[in-house]
Order: sequence, then C-alpha cells, then structure tokens
Amino acid sequence: MSENKGSLLDWFKVRRESVIMKGVRDHAQKIGDTVSELNRAMIALCESDKERALDAIKRLIYSEKEADKLEEMISEELSKGDMEAKEREDLMHLTQYMDNVADWAKEAGMNLQLVIEANVSVPLSMWRKYAEMTKELDFAVKQLKNCVESLGVNNEAAITYGHSVGLSEHKLDEMYFSTKKEILFAELDPRAIYLMRDLLHGIENSSDSTKDSADIIHILVISQIHKAR
Repeated sequence: MSENKGSLLDWFKVRRESVIMKGVRDHAQKIGDTVSELNRAMIALCESDKERALDAIKRLIYSEKEADKLEEMISEELSKGDMEAKEREDLMHLTQYMDNVADWAKEAGMNLQLVIEANVSVPLSMWRKYAEMTKELDFAVKQLKNCVESLGVNNEAAITYGHSVGLSEHKLDEMYFSTKKEILFAELDPRAIYLMRDLLHGIENSSDSTKDSADIIHILVISQIHKAR
C-alpha cells in the first residue's frame, strides 16, 4: 500500500526529483520544442526560405517522437509507482492531453511539408497569418510548461499560467476564423486550399489540447484548495 495518501499536488511536492516528475518536465520541454519548430518553419516561409522550413520540420518530427517516448516511459513508471489509483489516473490524463499538443503540431508540420513539396503558391500575407498563429501557440505551450513546473511548488502561479493559456487559446480562435476566411476568398490552387485548411486545423487542435491540459491542472489545483478548507 502506498505511503503517500495525499493529493496529486502533494505527490508533486514531495516527489519532484522522481523519475516520473523528471519525465513530466522533460515531456513538457519536448512538446514545447515541437511547437517552437513549427513556428520557425512558418517564419522561414515568410522569408521564402523553403530549405530552412524543411529543416525545422525535420526537428519538429524528431521532437514529437521524443515526446512520444517520454509519454510511454511515464506511463510505464506510473504502473509501478507509489501513487494512489486516482492520482495516477489524473496524471495519465494530463500527460495524454499534453502529448496531443505535440501530435497535432506534427500533423500541421506534415501538411506544411506537403505544401512545400507540392510547390503550390501561397500568398505571403497568408504565411504571415500562420506565423502569427504559431507564435501565439508557442507562447501558450511555454505557459503550459510553466504551469506544470509550478505544481506542488506554487499552485497559485499554476493557476495564473493556466489562465494565460486560456487567453492565448481565445486569441487563436479569432486568428483561426480570420485565416479560414482568407483561405475561402483567396485565389488559390485547389491543392493549396486543401493543405492549408488541414494545416490550419492542426494548429487549432494543438491549441485546444493546450487549453485542455491547462484545464486539467486548474481542476486539480482548485480541488486541492477546496479540500484544504
């Protein structure tokens, strides 16, 4: 039977140097790396540098694979750790939602690669919109990483970082519809319309997964605060 009967947040506090906690922090970093490379690829295309964009996509794919490996390691460690069943389930869900951020960023990156390989023409104004979206997504994922690192250390800060993630998600929603409108009215190659739409959906879904992850953390923290009263 586990010696630790506290909440998941208590577990974070006393087990910060555990294999699981190190894995969770490393996982958040690799997710951040994945999204950052997506933004770098977009910036490169704003500068008409396709080779630099393709290099960024290669690094994106590598980071996403590393994130997947860390998720598998965390799941394996959780199966044999000293955590109560409910807390183990909560952490599993958080890790899975966070991994979805990288999964969708990779999906966006793969569609971006197809746009480049198909050599379809996309207006610079549209690439700039995508670059702004991925810049905001990059910021949101960094805030999510700060949120994770604050658990068990400064839970009020975790709430603040989570709120920042939510604000970014709302901004990205507005950018999403603005960009979708531009795609609809642009004179684009049908292949470009198809790929740019899927690319847009990947960014949007990655943003939604970032918000979902922050929401789970918010619920964990608020639940703990109410228990302590």
